[in-house]
Amino acid sequence: MMANDKTKTKAVPIQPYWLVYLALLIAGLILVADAVDYHPMMKTTAKLGIALLYSALALFVGNGRSVGFVATGIIWVGVLVTWWV
Repeated sequence: MMANDKTKTKAVPIQPYWLVYLALLIAGLILVADAVDYHPMMKTTAKLGIALLYSALALFVGNGRSVGFVATGIIWVGVLVTWWV
């Protein structure tokens, strides 16, 4: 009998990399708004609100994958930089 030579491939889950790009865009907009003193974004609650909403979205869509954690980290670093600079 001939051996069954089927190659077994493990399905790699598709990572939603658009979360990282969106996180970079939002963090960049927060930093630019802080740099030009855009008044509505100068409030701490506005920055925290954006960061919390996007974090919830990224963690929900990421569903335990590393890309969701990376996107959340990018947003929080962007928010923290606005306080330190």
